[in-house]
Amino acid sequence: MRNLFICGFVCLLLNTYMQAEIYLSFLGCKDIDKQKVFSEVNKVYSLEIKELNSLKDIDFAHNPKRNQYLADRILSALENFLPNSNCVLVLVVDKDLYTEGFNYIFGLAGKNVSVVSIYRFKPCTVVDTQKEQNLLTERTIKTIIHEIGHCFGLSHCLNPKCVMYFSNWVGDTDKKGKDFCTKCKNKILKK
Repeated sequence: MRNLFICGFVCLLLNTYMQAEIYLSFLGCKDIDKQKVFSEVNKVYSLEIKELNSLKDIDFAHNPKRNQYLADRILSALENFLPNSNCVLVLVVDKDLYTEGFNYIFGLAGKNVSVVSIYRFKPCTVVDTQKEQNLLTERTIKTIIHEIGHCFGLSHCLNPKCVMYFSNWVGDTDKKGKDFCTKCKNKILKK
């Protein structure tokens, strides 16, 4: 009877994950291939990915002393745009983000919302070749998948090839894959 209860509970959690909706919103990200972003995120999560208009600007989060944007403030504002409680909303911005205790961050996640920055992913100040656009898009995809993983309850992974590995610098993002390691995949399937 106990095993039946546990199995039922795991199935309920898995069903909740499978019914989740993922929304992506973009602010000033003309250099990334959005269609590829949608396609690759869909491949990993096997969920429909939809675009949603959210914040029109993030100036309210700007810290002039640092010339960066406080990601925590952006997350708080994003919560107002959630279509329902069973979804995740990711805002992708072309601004330099930080959170207290870090010089910069590539992304930050809350319970149902996250923000991802492409600012430090650019190979140069102007993305003018297909190779540069591909690199920027790949880095963005990995970070979106990573932050959605946090929204679904995953923590950082010690496997440097896993998408949930903490990227201390852009080289870590380049080295890791877009997929979960077996351990993280099993955790997310249990969520």
